[in-house]
Amino acid sequence: MIVLMRHAQKEDSKGRCIGRTPLPLSDVGREQARSLVESVRGIGFKRLCASPAQRALDTVSPLALDLNMSVDTIPALNEIDMGKWDGLLFDEIRREYFAKYAERGDRFGSFRAPSGESFSDVADRAMSALEELAHSACPVLAVTHAGVLRSVLCRVTGHPLDDLFHFKPDYAHCTLFRSGNNGLELVADNVSPDDLSSFFESTS
Repeated sequence: MIVLMRHAQKEDSKGRCIGRTPLPLSDVGREQARSLVESVRGIGFKRLCASPAQRALDTVSPLALDLNMSVDTIPALNEIDMGKWDGLLFDEIRREYFAKYAERGDRFGSFRAPSGESFSDVADRAMSALEELAHSACPVLAVTHAGVLRSVLCRVTGHPLDDLFHFKPDYAHCTLFRSGNNGLELVADNVSPDDLSSFFESTS
């Protein structure tokens, strides 16, 4: 079983385009990371992984310390690269890149910001990483980002990438996948850490 978790709550970035812009965890996020230890330590994860973003690493670090495990950094699980738009206010983007911003609304899944990548690109790289994880020691916990989770969920379920905001992964919540006859299969999405261990018990 592969457990993909969205990182804990980050500091407020309302109104900004956030892809790989570094943002620390908020006070709530740091508490979520600490609480994660008690919630999931008994599951028996064989491997801990994370996006290279500091907010992802800070989410899994307390658990890794408690379990005396290292964290494997997986660049393919990083958030979408928004290129020249990363960190800008959306008001600035609409003003300075009016035509491009309108284009984004017409083809959300395949649109690339200047010098950035598309959600289709994100799905390609993330799916490749998940397929590798599926053949490693499991269960594995990998901390990633909302954009990655939404892209992967679209790819696995066949939901249109242009409607990826159909999926609403909460901070520090989990999406579970397993290997099936036709590749990765979705087991459950947006599972809280407190519910995760009982879910494993019920599906073991």
